[in-house]
Amino acid sequence: MNPRKPKLSRRRILQRGAAASIGGAAWLAGASPAEAALGQQSRAPAVVTARRFRGWVARGDGSGRTTLQELTLKPISGRQVVVRTEATNLCYSNAGAVLGLTGGPPPITTPGRPGRRMNDMAVIQGHGGVGIVEAVGPEVRRVQVGDRVCVSGTPQCGSCYQCLRGRADVCNFLSRIGADDLIPVAEMRDGTPVFENSHIGGLADLMVTFEEWVVPVFSKATPVDLGMACSCVAVAGLAATTAGTFAALPPAATVAVVGCGPLGLSAVQGARIAGATRIVGIDPVRARRDVALRVGATHVIDPNTEKDVIERVRAISLEDGPGNRYWAGGRDNGGRRSASGADWVVEAAGLEQVKPKVESGPDPSGILPMQQAYQMCATGGHVITTSLVRGQLTLPTSLFSIGGISHHGGQAGGANPLRDIPRFVEMADKGLFKTKELATRVPRLNEMLDAYEEVAYRTTITAIMVI
Repeated sequence: MNPRKPKLSRRRILQRGAAASIGGAAWLAGASPAEAALGQQSRAPAVVTARRFRGWVARGDGSGRTTLQELTLKPISGRQVVVRTEATNLCYSNAGAVLGLTGGPPPITTPGRPGRRMNDMAVIQGHGGVGIVEAVGPEVRRVQVGDRVCVSGTPQCGSCYQCLRGRADVCNFLSRIGADDLIPVAEMRDGTPVFENSHIGGLADLMVTFEEWVVPVFSKATPVDLGMACSCVAVAGLAATTAGTFAALPPAATVAVVGCGPLGLSAVQGARIAGATRIVGIDPVRARRDVALRVGATHVIDPNTEKDVIERVRAISLEDGPGNRYWAGGRDNGGRRSASGADWVVEAAGLEQVKPKVESGPDPSGILPMQQAYQMCATGGHVITTSLVRGQLTLPTSLFSIGGISHHGGQAGGANPLRDIPRFVEMADKGLFKTKELATRVPRLNEMLDAYEEVAYRTTITAIMVI
């Protein structure tokens, strides 16, 4: 025996054996905190792909931060899935990051993790999309190679605290999408590691994600139609009116949709599909109000010209009914708490990231439409908010505290992706959800930036990029 060579203990031998079974350079070197959280079960040998693909990579600040690059795919392992992109939605809420309109979120620092700034990283932007599975890690069970899938904007693991309680719209894996949580999926020519927005990307030939973000769909729809039906905006809008996660929209209800972008127009369609009889679309853009009427709205309101949007919705809710004959099932507009108004309100107006080239609303911050959404809701009704706005919301305290209105913060409109996305796809396949009315721009991969400008300036409703 060599006296200088330390003797290996049984524990050390087992540790080395475990490391060898993991496979892949990342695991042999020791998992990062992000890999430990997201890949806590991903301990199988890596699937080596090393193929090249194109992707729009955002890095730095200001306009010009997003460029089309040739990338090399890194090995995958565990629960990772490689999807060849067919189509993806150019979501308005991602426009600032793609076009360099915002400085990006500040780093979030936690004990033992110094924090990274997202804009300093090379990131493929996008909110998922639809495509074909090309490779799967050895632990993947949900899908297999050749499957057509939706890469959802919201994950559903099915096992975490929220998923087990029927709230997959706030699956705990959704909280692990910050800069420090991302892991590289590709490399640029100079070796720079490339990450994906929210672990899903979309603005590339390939998406590399984890199993919990992937939903198998069995449809022969065109990439455009399927991309529209599975888009984050359609899923949120349809879920807000049909999923029933928060409550069930009652038949013959009065529904108001504040903001008729692609999310709001999807909510209008969901209300129609669910059997609402009065559907009010509220938007400053005339072209969007026209589309709202074509896809199911019975009334539309221009908030720039309507003297009192709240009172107008209340008046609509009383049409063709018993009015204030309480003993005959009536309600009225008076008293301390208004019984009139919409039974169901979906707020989808949002913040204006740039001044639109079409009609602008009365409040670019999006706060006023959110306040109006709450106040136009009838006693006993439901308000689902979906927008990303900044600032403080002011409401009458008595209305908020004892007004009988239920508010739901609608992450993805309350969608449970595995349950709801296949239903939404079937709605599109059967012609119930009208995708062609919403997919008003269909760019190719190299046309992405021009199309995203149209989305940002609101000169198109939805841009579905196809590859």
